[in-house]
Amino acid sequence: MKKLFTLILIIVSASGFAQQKDSIVFKKDSIKTQALMEVVVKTTIPLVQVKTDKILLNVEAMPNAAGANALELLRQAPGISIDGQDNIKLSGKSGIQVLLDGRLQTLSSQQITSLLKSTDAANIKTIEVIANPSSKYDAAGNAGIINIIFKKSNQYGTNGSLTYGYQKMEHFRQNSAFNINTKGKNFNAFANGNYDNSLQFTTVSDNRYVGDKTFLQKGIEKQGYKNPGLRAGIDYNLNSKNKIGAILNYNRIWDDFPSDASTTIQNGNSNNQLNTITTANLTENRLGSNLNYQFKDTSGTTLNIDADYLNYKSNLGNLVNNTFSNNATLNIFDNNTKTSINLLSAKADLSLKIFKDGTLESGIKFSSSKTANHLKTTQNDGNQILNQLNDYNYNEKIYAAYSSFNKTYKKWNLQAGLRAEFTNNKGLSTSGQQNQSVLSDSSYLNMFPTLFLRYQANENHSFGFSYTKRLNRPSFQDQNPYVYRTDFYYSEQGNPYLQPAYTQSFGLDFTWKGQTQIKLNYNQTKDLNEEIITQTGDQTLAKWVNAGTRSFVNINVSSPFQINKIWSGYLSVEPYYQFYKADLSKYAGLANINNGGFGFNSYISNNFDLGKNWSGTLSNWFNYASRSSIYKTKAITSVDIAFKKQLTDNKLTLNFAYRDIFNTQRWAQTALIGSINQSSVRKWESSGAYVGISYRFGNQKLKAARSRDLKTDEQERIKSRN
Repeated sequence: MKKLFTLILIIVSASGFAQQKDSIVFKKDSIKTQALMEVVVKTTIPLVQVKTDKILLNVEAMPNAAGANALELLRQAPGISIDGQDNIKLSGKSGIQVLLDGRLQTLSSQQITSLLKSTDAANIKTIEVIANPSSKYDAAGNAGIINIIFKKSNQYGTNGSLTYGYQKMEHFRQNSAFNINTKGKNFNAFANGNYDNSLQFTTVSDNRYVGDKTFLQKGIEKQGYKNPGLRAGIDYNLNSKNKIGAILNYNRIWDDFPSDASTTIQNGNSNNQLNTITTANLTENRLGSNLNYQFKDTSGTTLNIDADYLNYKSNLGNLVNNTFSNNATLNIFDNNTKTSINLLSAKADLSLKIFKDGTLESGIKFSSSKTANHLKTTQNDGNQILNQLNDYNYNEKIYAAYSSFNKTYKKWNLQAGLRAEFTNNKGLSTSGQQNQSVLSDSSYLNMFPTLFLRYQANENHSFGFSYTKRLNRPSFQDQNPYVYRTDFYYSEQGNPYLQPAYTQSFGLDFTWKGQTQIKLNYNQTKDLNEEIITQTGDQTLAKWVNAGTRSFVNINVSSPFQINKIWSGYLSVEPYYQFYKADLSKYAGLANINNGGFGFNSYISNNFDLGKNWSGTLSNWFNYASRSSIYKTKAITSVDIAFKKQLTDNKLTLNFAYRDIFNTQRWAQTALIGSINQSSVRKWESSGAYVGISYRFGNQKLKAARSRDLKTDEQERIKSRN
């Protein structure tokens, strides 16, 4: 019975949609007539699968995933775009929430980027893109959710994999990873880890035009990056209905990113040059843990209880040395920042089968976050030394409850839910002994309804409607009013009065054969959180504000395709239009915004079965020129090619790739409004050859007591626990 159950799990997880081809070879045992038979399952995993409320990106089906990190994989996900500063957007919207195995990572956008860069593709099974989350999920994040699901094994015994890769551009990037699983009768234990090491250069060009002055800056940012990471967990079956588990996640980052920049200052007939040399050293430590309990009986009742804790610490040293060429004026900024974040959350989710083909889900959640930020700044202008201190403490508590009802009646499926969240936060910013700014307490209660309706016309055609309401809370760093100097003319400042942004989304879709989908979406965001730039004299200040209202409409068409037996692929195209309306005239140098613009994103992957265990992929992603609030961004694109060779009964895999063949990944942005006139260009090392090797070991086969037909709908009956 144990082996039969295991066979079902493997077959269900391997089976895909109707377009997949499965071949099963049975070899009878020569000793006993009733002996077990060996089952060899060969299946083509679809690159993308479309579900009612999400899209699945199967990493194992991506030959060019070898050696990549999670951030690079997201560039290939439908509807996802990433700009030159690594800001992630879904259908043009920022504020994405990132989950690891269903657990929210409550970090800033920069910390999320660091986490994704340090997450090796070799340890990832699936990426879920959830544009319109149900009431079960936290309401935070007006752009939806990205859920990264890591590899686990359903096979008894021990198995795993070892991976190493090296990519050569102008400099280098190397990655190594391991994954090991042990499954017994009543337990499953796993561990995966990675170590990444890289050296990358980015060329930067920033031009600003202020009155009669022109500031032309060119520089090189250097990044030496080292990152070890470890993730381990265990699940134990107390009995047939009860399971407990624990997960431990540790990640450490050493990031050295010095930069050299030269700014030519033109004022009429006179020129002056500012040379800026910056040294920066960042260390991050992230330790997270999870305890979970699951109850599940034969009637379909499930209860999940999770408790999570995260401790994050970082130390950033930033020394900025400014020297003018005309009179050798020296100005030095020495910034040292220490940050500590402690997050604690607990939640319970209950699911009950009611009526016929009906499910009622309810849950509660409590989360508490405590953040402490200590900044010490020393400014030396050659005549005097000025020391400044800033301490910023931010505490937040969120109480949430939700209920959701799912009912299927004939060809109709209805899912309706409501989530309530009460938020209480308090921030205190203290600068020196005399200057003190206290952020008043903020408390608010919000209701977040969700509605999903689907009509299954027949086996191949279905239609859907969705409505959700969400919010995007500002990160604590964006609320600190302290002015942070990055060079002689440029500063950054938080906004203590920054309010959450609220988004309402409507969607219509048509799905064919569970994979091809056409979606029409409209959403409107009020109190949009955006970073703007203000100009006062020669000084430029970047500041987060509530930048009015943003309306967004898009059409997304995504589909796999099969040209012939050896050529298949996936295509996603997304034209969109967005409109901004905001009163920004109260900010220095800005004017009111009342404009919009079109944009276009696309991704295509061509997969080839070359025979003799060779496969290849030719892919391209393209983000057309777009605009957001005061900024215009130019188009960016990339073409990648990859090959894979399977050896030694598919245990040994060789990967070869050349990324960004034409070296076109270049981010360019302009801002022209009021007295603001500036442009920026960033070019990073994106083009280069990659070679990698991976080896799978342990139990890679499954014994079964009897054969059975593969049914694609069986995959829908077994859900992995997140």
